[in-house]
Amino acid sequence: MTPLLPTPDHYLYNLITMTSSEAKRLWRRSIKLHFGCTCVYCGETYELHELTLDHVHPRSLGGEDVNTNVVPACTRCNQDKGSNHWQSWMRAKFGVNKLREHLIMEYIN
Repeated sequence: MTPLLPTPDHYLYNLITMTSSEAKRLWRRSIKLHFGCTCVYCGETYELHELTLDHVHPRSLGGEDVNTNVVPACTRCNQDKGSNHWQSWMRAKFGVNKLREHLIMEYIN
């Protein structure tokens, strides 16, 4: 008996499924869970729906829209950081925090 091979419609369905809003929602959720629902900048823990995603290197300054450039941030930190360089902004706002900086550097590199 010959095994059934996927049809082109099968591949098209999977492509549509993987690019759906559901896939994006799961991607966003996985990033928040990876950091324990904690804002990478201030270190406060939030509910999943209370966190936003921030581009460490802002897209307006050439940052890419990839996993290693997106981290969870509370609304306050995300808005306050804006298009500033994350490390200089973070140090000016919270002082030097080697643990938080290490977490971000390890994730984005």
